[in-house]
Amino acid sequence: MQEIPFSPDDKALVESIMSIPAFRPLGPDRLAEVMKMVTIRDYDKREKVIVQGETDRCMFFLMHGKLSVQVDRVEVNVLEKKGSVFGEMGVIDAAPRSASVVVRRPARCLALDIGFMDRLEGRAKLAVQAFFYKMFYEILAQRLRETNEHIADLDMQKVVMENMDID
Repeated sequence: MQEIPFSPDDKALVESIMSIPAFRPLGPDRLAEVMKMVTIRDYDKREKVIVQGETDRCMFFLMHGKLSVQVDRVEVNVLEKKGSVFGEMGVIDAAPRSASVVVRRPARCLALDIGFMDRLEGRAKLAVQAFFYKMFYEILAQRLRETNEHIADLDMQKVVMENMDID
């Protein structure tokens, strides 16, 4: 893993980050402030971004690349959409990581260590917490929608298989 410095003068990098849905509401001025708490990380193929069972306080935003989400070394999901968020569950409940995330194609991620919120006070802390809680709710709502669609697909496959057995 290699860390890349953020420069507000790097227009291509700023545009790339601003195209991630979670960062769009910030605007260029606030982005520079937020990026003080974010690390830009480049990963090579087969590197682990997250290790199942470990604990940390980082959540990630995929900028580009392809990642394999694995539970007990079995792939359960693939992330390759720009702006995909992962690692947020460990941030929300501080439990050990429930999956590993392994690089399948070189990737760049934004890593946000949520520990910075511990240093904030007063209104600043409330504003930042509100921003992140809203983001978490949106992520979890989207994941629930996707899970419901997956369950519906599996139910339909089951019905089809049951009908095939009848014939």
